[in-house]
Amino acid sequence: MKSFYCSLLLLLSLLAPTWGQTGSLKVVSWNMEWFPGKRPTASAAEIDAHMKAGQEALKAINPDIFIGVEITDWDAFHKVCSVVPNLVVHVVSSFVDPQTGEIRPQQIGIASKLKCHGAWWEPWKANVPNISRGFSFAALDPADGGGLIMVYGNHLKSNRGSDTPDGAKNVGAMRDEQAKQLLHHMKDMATAYGNQPIKGWIAGGDFNTNHDNQFPECHVVDILTKGGLSNTWAGVPREKRLTWRVEPGGRFEPTTFDYLFTKGFGTLTASTIPSDTSVSDHLAIQVLLPTGK
Repeated sequence: MKSFYCSLLLLLSLLAPTWGQTGSLKVVSWNMEWFPGKRPTASAAEIDAHMKAGQEALKAINPDIFIGVEITDWDAFHKVCSVVPNLVVHVVSSFVDPQTGEIRPQQIGIASKLKCHGAWWEPWKANVPNISRGFSFAALDPADGGGLIMVYGNHLKSNRGSDTPDGAKNVGAMRDEQAKQLLHHMKDMATAYGNQPIKGWIAGGDFNTNHDNQFPECHVVDILTKGGLSNTWAGVPREKRLTWRVEPGGRFEPTTFDYLFTKGFGTLTASTIPSDTSVSDHLAIQVLLPTGK
């Protein structure tokens, strides 16, 4: 009987969220690079190899809340998350290509070990020409009595087409509009969930810009921080937050594209999670959320 209870306790400890052991929740955001396959025309062998590499990496990371970017579809996100005990998929977007009307192979998923009170995705409102994609959202309950955690997964406009002054201006305007719509949706959700306490907010993902004045036509980080969100990279030296990497001798320099903005959790600092390029040209990033009321 004693061995039975020991085995039961061991099983429960493996299934328990990180907050039950460490007093914090591990929040991870990762652009997994056309997952699985690493390119839209990947072979079956490439897809299988990428899936296995992603599963191995995610199992080692063991997130409590996971935002996955550039995911092919629900099935792919479910498969990669299935290797982490108790990590449940809540939402995967289904954005369509505005030119072809076909579902894009770059979607945004949110999974967690927490109870989910609601989850969905929405396209951006077409307030500027050619705006594409959108965001995924989930309202999560950490069961610590402190209130809901409102999570957004994002993948803002890429830098494709920004190699001319007019192109850069258009791309910057699109991303700025996306940031403004995100803040507006947060206000809507604060009203919609007004009968429940909200502990805090997280907006993670690939924002395709940074606060290094690398993209002067774009003001996303400034818009979000002035809108009440905290930049968890603030104060971190640039060389320690290069989330997008390229092969040596490539056309572009490594840079910061991936962020975890927060609100309601005090001052938090993000960090990168080491991995090789077999999974992605982006590094996963993480913050640890304090638990308790």
